[in-house]
Amino acid sequence: MRLLINNVTSNVVKFMRFSTTILPKNESVLKQDEKESTGLHRINKNCKNPFDLFKDWYVAHQSPNQIASKALCFSTANKKGEISSRTLILRRLDEDGMVIMTDNRSRKARDLNENPYASMIFLWISMKDDLILSRQARIEGSVQKLSTDNMLEIYDAEPLFCKIRAHICHQGTTVDWNQMKYNHDSLLQKYEENQTGLPKPNHVVAYKLIPTKMEFYESLGQTIADRLLYVKNNANWDIIRLAA
Repeated sequence: MRLLINNVTSNVVKFMRFSTTILPKNESVLKQDEKESTGLHRINKNCKNPFDLFKDWYVAHQSPNQIASKALCFSTANKKGEISSRTLILRRLDEDGMVIMTDNRSRKARDLNENPYASMIFLWISMKDDLILSRQARIEGSVQKLSTDNMLEIYDAEPLFCKIRAHICHQGTTVDWNQMKYNHDSLLQKYEENQTGLPKPNHVVAYKLIPTKMEFYESLGQTIADRLLYVKNNANWDIIRLAA
């Protein structure tokens, strides 16, 4: 019970810090001796290649929560311009792009077949010196489907439930829960009894987004954020500072 109370108290304190840092204050209730803080934040990392800055932020946020650091919003559009977005996990960070894995029967795969361009957004929120550190990386570019040899290790490293999902789920189709439960339990039993393996199905594919634009947003506490936009220019990157 004491541990539970301590956890609740800790969460309340974190929320109070968040609310006092992010939420607007009502000037009419400010005390005379209170003074709101403000400032102009600056991204001090000097990187000619945006991948260096991305790796710096990405690695920095892996320590508190490795799964959350890999989460991203992936947006695609079909040939009609209809946009769809979903949250995915970054499976691999290459020197030239970001790799995801999916079902090639999914909506995102259909969109990419019609329009092989996409965007990713990573959002990382943490505490630094009792202030909210907010970072966002927005990435746009073309998308390439990877060969099986270039992504098989990603599937092989998947946990058991993901491999079973790949075998019993046709992503995005209507299902009966009881039937899915039966399919899951039957396949699991066969697997545990060494009657079958769980090799990569043909419909499990990987895509790499190769950036042409990478934008970085950062703020600390009650400061006006700084934004850096990297635009690919042949083999180099042009760097542009943007207003928040």
